[in-house]
Amino acid sequence: MATAATPQQAIPAQAVDLTVPNPKRTQNLSLPLMQGCEFNSETKGLQIVVDEGFLKFNLELPSMQSIRLTLNQSSGTISGTSDNPVTITVNDYTLIRSSDDHNSHFHDVTYMITSQWLHQGNNSIRIQLDQNARTRITLKSVGVAGIATGASSGGGS
Repeated sequence: MATAATPQQAIPAQAVDLTVPNPKRTQNLSLPLMQGCEFNSETKGLQIVVDEGFLKFNLELPSMQSIRLTLNQSSGTISGTSDNPVTITVNDYTLIRSSDDHNSHFHDVTYMITSQWLHQGNNSIRIQLDQNARTRITLKSVGVAGIATGASSGGGS
């Protein structure tokens, strides 16, 4: 049985800045592959512009741990309506399928990735625009933060 991350092993909060044309890797998160995406200098963000376009991040973990994944995103609109469902996969698991929050202002959307889906070493996080999407999604950053497990368990929120 693998042990959970201690506070010393949990990765610190970090985000890949997508407001620049050539995003730089952080300590544990990199963007080695993207397809169907382009930098938009007007919105200063990376847009997924074609059906099934994607960003594929590599998350390097020193130990098994749960991760908080945060996307700073905005839904594109046509005539005031958005239609840009996104599916996020982590390694071989589907974290969220066809999510479209219809919010055309930049905002944070946070997901929890449990330690059962992740392993020590390299992990894949793929953010993909679904087939038949009619509008684009723009991302200003994608961030992660490790969640250390303590000796006591507190209440949830």
